[in-house]
Amino acid sequence: MNLVPKEDAKVGAGYGDVLQKDGPVEFLNGTGVVCQNNNDYDTHFHATMCDASGQVFGAHIVKGYTPTLTTVDLLIFEIRNIEMLRVYDEETDLTQFLPK
Repeated sequence: MNLVPKEDAKVGAGYGDVLQKDGPVEFLNGTGVVCQNNNDYDTHFHATMCDASGQVFGAHIVKGYTPTLTTVDLLIFEIRNIEMLRVYDEETDLTQFLPK
């Protein structure tokens, strides 16, 4: 899913529908955070991928919509002495990353 214009949103944009591509697609690169959200963990991950014709596109990785054919090479780094939070922000009406 990607950001799309939304007139009714406080910031003028919001997440659109889940983007679905006929596969297979190749995962090229990604970045994101694993944060605490209330008493659970929340993963927010952006990916760059390409399809069989080489067309490159990007989107959020969405739980339940991104099956993996074999493996994804992934490194996770711990950041110490910082609370990594995702919390609802009333000003933007979105869940935002909030390191403390």
